[in-house]
Amino acid sequence: MLKQCLLQRCLVQYRSLMSVADKLNGMLDTRQGKGFTPRETLKNHLRSEVMPLLKGTKLDRRHDSITFRRSMSQLVRDAAFAAVVVHANPTGAFVTSLTECIKHDHERMRFISYMTSAQSSRVIAHLCKAGVRDSAALSPLISRLDFNELKEISRAMFALVEEGKCNEVIFLIVPMYCGEKWTLTYDAGKGHTNTENRNCNVFEAVRVLRVLSKAVRSVVERRRTDLEAQGSLSPLPIESIQRLRTSLANFIIENTQVLRGAHWINFTRAMMHFPQEFKLVKYLEDYSPVVRAVEALQLPNRGAGQQLIDTIDTTDLAALGMSRLFEPVKHMKRPQQSSESGMSEGPRGSILDVPPSELSKIIPIIEHLPSSKSIQQLRLQFVVDTVVKRLEFMNFADVVHFLHVLRNIEGSAQFSTSLDAAVNVASKRLLEAGPDCDVSSAPYRIPYARLVQLATLLSAFRVKSCVGFVTYLSYLAPTLRSLRVDDATAFMCALATIAPKDGQELCANVGKEILDRVGVDSERGGNAGLFMTFPISCVKLLRAVVILNTVPSSNFVSLMFGDTEGRTQFSEEFCVEETSVLFDVSRSLYHFSRMRPGDMAWNETLWSKGVMGFLLPLLHYLSSVWRDGLVSPAGKSPRVTYIPIAWRSAAETIFPFVDVNLDVISLKTMQARLEEVYPSCRDIILMAVDVADAQMRIREGDAVAGEPIAYSSNAFIHLVYFLLMVEHMIYHATWQAEMGGNTEDGATLREKMQELKGNYNTLISTSSIGKTGAQCGGTTALSLLEKAFVQDGEDGGKSPFCLSRSEVLEITTNLPFALTLVVNQGPVNELFCERAVSIMVNVDD
Repeated sequence: MLKQCLLQRCLVQYRSLMSVADKLNGMLDTRQGKGFTPRETLKNHLRSEVMPLLKGTKLDRRHDSITFRRSMSQLVRDAAFAAVVVHANPTGAFVTSLTECIKHDHERMRFISYMTSAQSSRVIAHLCKAGVRDSAALSPLISRLDFNELKEISRAMFALVEEGKCNEVIFLIVPMYCGEKWTLTYDAGKGHTNTENRNCNVFEAVRVLRVLSKAVRSVVERRRTDLEAQGSLSPLPIESIQRLRTSLANFIIENTQVLRGAHWINFTRAMMHFPQEFKLVKYLEDYSPVVRAVEALQLPNRGAGQQLIDTIDTTDLAALGMSRLFEPVKHMKRPQQSSESGMSEGPRGSILDVPPSELSKIIPIIEHLPSSKSIQQLRLQFVVDTVVKRLEFMNFADVVHFLHVLRNIEGSAQFSTSLDAAVNVASKRLLEAGPDCDVSSAPYRIPYARLVQLATLLSAFRVKSCVGFVTYLSYLAPTLRSLRVDDATAFMCALATIAPKDGQELCANVGKEILDRVGVDSERGGNAGLFMTFPISCVKLLRAVVILNTVPSSNFVSLMFGDTEGRTQFSEEFCVEETSVLFDVSRSLYHFSRMRPGDMAWNETLWSKGVMGFLLPLLHYLSSVWRDGLVSPAGKSPRVTYIPIAWRSAAETIFPFVDVNLDVISLKTMQARLEEVYPSCRDIILMAVDVADAQMRIREGDAVAGEPIAYSSNAFIHLVYFLLMVEHMIYHATWQAEMGGNTEDGATLREKMQELKGNYNTLISTSSIGKTGAQCGGTTALSLLEKAFVQDGEDGGKSPFCLSRSEVLEITTNLPFALTLVVNQGPVNELFCERAVSIMVNVDD
């Protein structure tokens, strides 16, 4: 009863605290061969015994308060680690109790003031891993960090930066630096191989410099983009950043003999990545080793009359790091033979002292350092050759990273051979990681993010073959629950690239598995469909599906185009400049319609979701935007666009669905689809006439009228094609209805088709109505055709709008029917045939 009363008063007893802390520490200790504590057992202990102590507000004063608070610090450290072990919910009861205990410590037990720098850095690291984002819970812990202990500083800074909390690093940790200087010290004990591998504080100095560079760059770039908040932002602690950086650089240069090659790579990269605002290195007056080291390089481009100490910048220090790497091997033309571990026998601190996984990091920055072009090329060649020779010792993730940095040497003599070697090793690693291997084993681990990156690189580099990728994906795809659109696009594009050589059928089957697992991001896609949220990725995905000849399911089609009822608005990503989306979608739907000609349900899904629900509404929307811009007084509209060619492509897509030859669908379905599609076609024709007329008038008043309009943007050519297609569908469908028999249904269909035919004939003789209700220019489809086909003007000169022979041939060749064999010609067909013959034989009208 007494214990319960004490808990209700939130009083923490000494005996209870010591017992719980020792027990928790023992449960987490796996040294000396101890096994892991079952997760449920650990959870129960945290819930029943640790949480009540974390909620305590007062300490039992009958014992030594210092020992009491130090034990509480140990408990909080172990509790934070336990939260990581049990994968505790960041917003759950246990993590909330832990963060509240830290946030309100100054009002409760006041144990944080007795916490060591090592304890606070570990708690920060564990809380970041557990997903804690509350800066108020991290600030008290940061205050306990000590810059004399670089290991603890680097641990805390890395943990914060990995979670994107760069502001905490720059505004809380860095200002705590008060000019501390360090002497070389080693950790107690030996490393896992020999004494030279023992960790020392100069290694941690490199880590701190690296994370400082990353944090400063992140904060500065964020401030550049956030222009609205610039006035309310706190000023950067520039002096603290400069002093800390200079002091770290001096400590590193003083202990050059200790550093390994990978440390010099990280030093060089850190210096290169500081933003322009921090390019100049200040406060060098007390750090002569830095000045002497840079002076020994004899770098060019020094201003006359300027002292070296006033001009040293981060590029100079990066060049210093690079020279340390290459100095021992500058006379070596070929890399040395690697040992069984992949390491070459080379001088300590040189490029040959770098693990294979670290070597590729230096490739992107070699050409950005001050040195002659020949030296840069020699260094680049040496590094690439060294990595290629060590590829067999690298794991999958490192090989993919090397492939990624190969973009920097694309086009060089080494690129092709290096690419082939890296792809072969990546394929080998994927084949080794088959379904029967232990995927938890490091040599066979295939990180999913790296697999997606490999897929992107395979398509970007147009790699012809990667058997391991297809094989591994055939194992992986059936095990995935869902796929993001971007990931699926990367996989499908890679499969489409390597399919001709690695097996079209196998790649198509794997592609089908991938399509079946593409999921919807409910927060961004929802019922609107993936195309409304990821238009560019979806276009690439559909293009890859067509190349692979993979038949997507009806569910996939519905998922892509979404709920299509009443769609009239599109996002800003569907702007006139990006109208290639239209062309790609229409071509994809056209190819899909030919994959399953006899599957009526599949055909209907494509028609309702793809054609009527997405393609035509989008085409109508973009045509309207383009027309309004072109015919406006300002005339602001791009001269080059894909909208006109999308009219043609849309007509070609509609044609097999309407099926006026009745090869697949019935007469009733044909009439229904034609009636359904006609309103969109009518509006597009009216807008296309306005656009073509505006283009003609613009060319008439253009000083460079002789310059031809781009084929994709030539509204007149594609309008003619669109009119011929629509007219043929209407007239031939009317003829089919007339031949459809004398039944009651046949008579009804004939009446509907005759009415539709009459509407069309009226349409081509009518000009469009603008937003104000006035007719736009009074130009009709027929009058535009007659005007364009007139070869001789009043002044005897030839009209620049007349179709050429090649354009006439291009139209007639690509039409899916023969113009001269049409049973029932329409007015556009008659006019085109008559004037086209005149053009072909070059006879005046």
